[in-house]
Amino acid sequence: MLTLYVKTGCPFCAKVKNAVAELGIEDQIEERNIAEDGVVDELIEKGGQKMVPFLVDSEREVSMYESDDIVAYLNEHYAGS
Repeated sequence: MLTLYVKTGCPFCAKVKNAVAELGIEDQIEERNIAEDGVVDELIEKGGQKMVPFLVDSEREVSMYESDDIVAYLNEHYAGS
């Protein structure tokens, strides 16, 4: 399962969300908006920083910041899923 932490209006988050849509893997991603109660604390607990986008791939035990890195990771591991 993939979890993507985002913030409404963030252009870097939009970049990742567009890549998710292009790959057609929306059904494989749980999106968590840091505007919702408790999500910021969850983000900091998992990643250590209050920064988005942040991707957690629990199956591969991978977590990462930086939109370009996330897009590259998704393309490498989830293209054709």
